[in-house]
Amino acid sequence: MDVQYCFPRNNTKGVSNTHSRSYSAMSMIDLGRGAVHLSSEPGAGRTTLCLNMANDVLESGGRVIWSCMKTPDQVRFSKIMEDLDRDRLMDFRVIEFGNHLAMIEEVLIENIRHLETDDLVIIDDWCGPTGRAKKVEIDSLIRIIETSDCGVIATSSAVVNASGSGPGLVARGGVVISAKMRSLMLLGHPTRESHRILSDDSGDILLRMDEYGLSPV
Repeated sequence: MDVQYCFPRNNTKGVSNTHSRSYSAMSMIDLGRGAVHLSSEPGAGRTTLCLNMANDVLESGGRVIWSCMKTPDQVRFSKIMEDLDRDRLMDFRVIEFGNHLAMIEEVLIENIRHLETDDLVIIDDWCGPTGRAKKVEIDSLIRIIETSDCGVIATSSAVVNASGSGPGLVARGGVVISAKMRSLMLLGHPTRESHRILSDDSGDILLRMDEYGLSPV
């Protein structure tokens, strides 16, 4: 069940400085405030934003565990990670769980125990894309984040707020997850197709999407 590998690269050895970034993805999501639940509407780029975060951790010498229903788009991955050499990419570990996070919970926790505070765990699409998050999914996610001493980002698709008041989209998992994780919402910009809005309790950040991922405007 422990699926661990690095994505294939273009035949590259050593660092390729084909582009440079003047920002750090860490400026977009502050992991110092605890585990993060990143929700978004479809196509807004939550997986892309997490790849930018993972790239920053790897660049700084850290390790990343990426647990997911399915692996990220390989073209997008290769573009975002193109400045990393093979040694750095060896510290990017993938553990797929299909549709059932609980099935790999023990494996994931065992891997997390080997990480340090500067490392990162990403759980991409921790619950199904439709309907309520299942109790077994919520319980697994909570046990996983409580195990970790490093940064954790869990992503999910947002759901329509049926209460009739407040924001139009809300995060999955309800108050149980919001009590354990800081909630961020990633939305498309209403008038600019290439822009996104990242919101949390401290305000909004305007982001731009390009071939290298998301960056602050």
